[in-house]
Amino acid sequence: MRKFLCQNYWEGLKNICIKYLSDNYDYCYLDAMHTRNRVAGAKTILVGCSHAMYGINESKISEDIINFSIASQDLYYNFKHIQKAIEEGKQKIKRCIINIGYYGLYQDVSLSNSWNYAQLYRVYYPLFGDTHNFHGEGSAYDWNKMGYDRDIYSIELVQKLCQEWTRGFFMEEGSYYGSAKPRYSNIISTNITWNELDEKTKEQEALRRMEDHNRLKKYVQSREENSMLVLKIADYLYQRDIMPVFVIFPFTEWYNRYIDTEYKKEIYDLLDSLPIPVEFWDLNDYKGIFDDDDFCDTDHLNDKGAEKASVLLDEILKG
Repeated sequence: MRKFLCQNYWEGLKNICIKYLSDNYDYCYLDAMHTRNRVAGAKTILVGCSHAMYGINESKISEDIINFSIASQDLYYNFKHIQKAIEEGKQKIKRCIINIGYYGLYQDVSLSNSWNYAQLYRVYYPLFGDTHNFHGEGSAYDWNKMGYDRDIYSIELVQKLCQEWTRGFFMEEGSYYGSAKPRYSNIISTNITWNELDEKTKEQEALRRMEDHNRLKKYVQSREENSMLVLKIADYLYQRDIMPVFVIFPFTEWYNRYIDTEYKKEIYDLLDSLPIPVEFWDLNDYKGIFDDDDFCDTDHLNDKGAEKASVLLDEILKG
């Protein structure tokens, strides 16, 4: 029976690549975006958490943009992306959009119990060699657990192919969401999209979500570190003649109703106090543009909402 000159050989390679992508989606995406930045570059870059990951449809931004946003990404790793992108970029970056959630000044994924620490070693450590405030045990991706036939496929071939294919895949997609992962696939609150829920369930889901976000208020040390990071990011960009643009993406009325009001005040006060000129846009201030039909859940936009937010943001940036 032939091992190499047969259809099964090529099918096996395809399955290995797809399995690797599924196991390492966030890393593959970010690695590909930094590769795109080195190869082609862009005049605008975007860093942020899931709100920017969900909230941008890159095709609706008139200028080339590279989005370095994934779920739960904090200000520390946003800064790491910014530094790497500027140091390696093919083009001179002229604008950096920094997405921050209302609770963002209190967030540190390297200290979060909800964060899978393995992700620090499988996403951020390969990119930056840095796990921030986490100093415990961790490990890289275990290629031996992929389950492929090592008598046919060498580890060198598999690693090289997976890296090249996933980079090419995301550079063609140009976005976190697309043919491999639709935007609604990461719904956080329930398995039902937001506009299908009744009012009582919406309130319950919002309260549950708020419990997670509002309890971050106790992390005062993270608040102090992140306040300094905002200043460092703004200064780093300003010194390189790059405009810092801070953006809060829109949330549902239920989310805005129950999120701790002090969060918003603290962000506004901090940005107002910076000795460096920055732009700041809170898309929740644009009343009448977004409604429940635009959201996947309490605080993440669906395809329709992402298109609206992207068009609005594009108009703001051009204005």
